[in-house]
Amino acid sequence: MSTNFRFQDGEVSAALIQDVKALKNLNGDQLEELVRICLQFLCSSDTETFVEKSTSYAEKHEMNVGALKGSLRGLLNFFKGAARKCLSQALIQEDMLRFGFDEDSAQLVASCWQAHFLSLSRGIADQTLVVNKLVDMDWRFGVTSSSSELKQVGRTFLQLRLQLDKGNGAIETTNMELSLPQFYEFLQEMEKARAAMEFLT
Repeated sequence: MSTNFRFQDGEVSAALIQDVKALKNLNGDQLEELVRICLQFLCSSDTETFVEKSTSYAEKHEMNVGALKGSLRGLLNFFKGAARKCLSQALIQEDMLRFGFDEDSAQLVASCWQAHFLSLSRGIADQTLVVNKLVDMDWRFGVTSSSSELKQVGRTFLQLRLQLDKGNGAIETTNMELSLPQFYEFLQEMEKARAAMEFLT
């Protein structure tokens, strides 16, 4: 059988192939549930929900979370590549057959793909438009000790200076000031992002 996959140009890593092939042992309902978890995550980028659903899935089906993480990574990479290439349902099915899935399982994955394709395309486009690489960050805390407004005295704040790589070597410096509640909200979002990254590594 040919190993030329449609979702990615060039050679596909053996690790990715093994991660996806590990899903062949799942029954139809388990496979569909896992594929939907991955596609819904790619549509929304809601890392907290993704981690919760993945952990719940592993517990429900009495699976090793470590092994599941590899399969999730494999599926996410597969679907991201397929979205970049705008693969049709038939091409998704063809790639799943190349991974060694039987006809029914390949058709199931392809059907889930087709059902999520429009929202997936929108989600990836939205992510592409807002991604900037953080190059450097400086911060400092402060307390307002004097102001013409009495309410401002004693107010705690955080000043951030972010250097962002805008692409093509262009660096943009962005300054912002956050109140203490805003800082805690920002910190909570960073913790969610870190938890999602740790979950997948």
